[in-house]
Order: sequence, then structure tokens, then C-alpha cells
Amino acid sequence: MIARFGIAAALALGAADASAALAQEAEGSAADADEQQAAPTATDPVLERTPDEWPRAAEDRWAEWTPETRPTDAVLTRMRDAAIAYSRGDLPASLAQLFALLDEAPDYPPALYQAGAIYFRLRRYGDAAYAMRRYLDVAPARVADTRALGHALYTLGEYAEAAAHYRRVIDAGGEHPEALRGLALSTWRVGDPDAALALLDRVLELDPTHAEAELWRARILYDEELVEEALVAAEAARERDPYEPQAWFLLARLRYELGDEEAAEEAQARFLQLDRVEQEARVLESQLLYAPHQPALRSRLVELRASTEDLPAVREALAEWMQLRPEDRVLRVYALDVLEQLGDREGADLAAESLRRVAEDDLDAWVRLARYYATTRQRAKQVEAERRAAALR
Repeated sequence: MIARFGIAAALALGAADASAALAQEAEGSAADADEQQAAPTATDPVLERTPDEWPRAAEDRWAEWTPETRPTDAVLTRMRDAAIAYSRGDLPASLAQLFALLDEAPDYPPALYQAGAIYFRLRRYGDAAYAMRRYLDVAPARVADTRALGHALYTLGEYAEAAAHYRRVIDAGGEHPEALRGLALSTWRVGDPDAALALLDRVLELDPTHAEAELWRARILYDEELVEEALVAAEAARERDPYEPQAWFLLARLRYELGDEEAAEEAQARFLQLDRVEQEARVLESQLLYAPHQPALRSRLVELRASTEDLPAVREALAEWMQLRPEDRVLRVYALDVLEQLGDREGADLAAESLRRVAEDDLDAWVRLARYYATTRQRAKQVEAERRAAALR
């Protein structure tokens, strides 16, 4: 989460590889169209608009553009504003800046690309595909940037077209694990499980920690009735991501088929617990993508993630919230409380440091920091916090 501003700001400045980075943040959402949640009703005016409204530039207007091309000051200002809103998780505000920019500088390639990445995160896959295609119309040499177009096509059920696009991306940019994963799933959907498994094996060669590739291996092996091999893959997927409900669901089915009812029931119970959380969390996350400034929903999302002790997801939910409210001391105290209660020392240290940076003359903030540093035996920081608190009493 914290890296987003760097990525978006680099894109605004026209850095060489930044445009490809934006879509990478959302790639986990592209795994399976069957698992996507419907996008909530748009409430921000820009969300009622569609990218086919964008005017087109004169032919060859951007023929000389490269990512190193520095934009005009007016374009740079728009892109920076879009990047700042994006970094804070306010996707509608970022999109509004891009709409304005594309009215002023039609078909500006980084704006088209960033709009496509935002539409993808908003789960408006048709609009994402449209924006990415417009980007390729004006920057055809940048096909390696556009894995997200393959993801959008896959999620729309255009499997053959998605597979063809992934191949173009790989030809242009090399064997990136996410492009290979997308190609594997598209290939499986069009009826070639053996090729799909070979591609997923290659993903795992390149990234042995890729939990999603292992889970898809397990699913395909199970569909092919290779139960023992599927079990090994499902257990590996669960080890890589123990909070993924589908890994537990598949383990339960496999254990039942193998006659291990006790292990199957345990896996089924864990699946049901995680799935309840995941279903509600997806709804909340969808709502927050469209209307990010909703403290009650953000608090509930943190509560849900904490209920399964999914520390990375808790940190992510808190980080997104704090990015929206960069000076909010009460929120940072809350984050520190949550992470300390979960026993996440590293995360709590980060929350404490975030609070310390904005504490200023807030007595309650310094008192809380002094207590935390005393508990964690960080003596020098404890002394500083106690001194600041004493001066404010």
C-alpha cells in the first residue's frame, strides 16, 4: 500500500517502467471471473461517466512519445493530482483528474494507462479493457505494459482473446509470472489442462512462493481426477496462504474423497470461517473502492481481518485507511492498539512510528506511545515519549 504513491508519481513524471507497475497492484483480482463481486452502484459523478466519452487526438499526435518524454507543466500537474489521490486510495478522485486531463490532452498515453488500471481496480473490466486498448492504439510498442488487459479479458470470459494477448505480452516483455499465470488459466478455460499445468509449473519455477499458482494447479489436477497430486498441491497452497478459503475448501473435498473424514471436517470448518469473513470483506472492499471515506466500513474491515488473525490483511486495511487520513492521530492510536493486541510486534512498531511522526502536541498520543515503548522495552523512545507527555501536562 505505501508504495503506491511512488508508482503513481513515477508514472506522472513519465518514468520508463512505471506505467506497467500500476496494474500489478490489482492482478490478484483477475484470477477467476466466477469469484468476482459485482461492483457497487456508483455515487461519485465521475463514476457515472464512461471512457468512450474521451476525445481522440489527431493521428500520430503521440507517435514520438516514450515513457521518458517529459509532460507539459499542465499535464504534469493533473497527473500529480491523480497520483496523490490514487496513493490515498481515493480512486474516484484520481479518475476525475484523468478525465479532465484527457479532455485537455486527448489520448495522453500515461493517462489512458492509469485510467485503465483504476477501472480494473474498480472491477469495471469492460472499461478497463477499453482504456488499455486506447493506450495500445497510441503506444503500440508498450504491449509489455498491458498484462491488465489480459486480466480484464479473462475476467470478462474472453478466454481465447485473453490467451492471445498474454502471449503478446510475454513475447514483448518476457516470462513474467503473472502473465504466465494468466496464460495458464486462459489456456485451461479453452480446454487444454496439460498446457495449463505446464505453464503453472513454470510460474512456480520463477516464483516458488506463488500461492495462487499452486492453488490453481490443485484445482486443475482435481478436475483431472489426479487426487493424490491435487492433495499435495492444495496443501502447498494452504501453506503459502493459510487465509485463502478456497485452499481449505479443496482440502476438505480431497480429504473426503480419500476417506479421511476427521481431517476433512476440520478443513471444512476452517473454510466456512474464512469464507464468511472473505465474503463480507469483499463487499466492504468494493464499497470502499467507490466511496473510500467511510470510517465505519473501514473499522469493520479491520475487525473482520483481525478475527482470523490474518496479520498481512489487517496491516493492509489499516495502511489504506491511514493513507486517506495522513494526520489522524486517533486512527494511529487505534492501529497501534489493534496490532499490539494481535501480537504483531513489527506492525505495531510501524504504527507507533507513524503515530510519533504526527503526534506533535497531542498529550494522549505521547502517553500511548510511552506506554507502548515501556511494554516493548524500547527505552530511548520511552524516555522521549514520557518527556514530551510531561511537557504537555
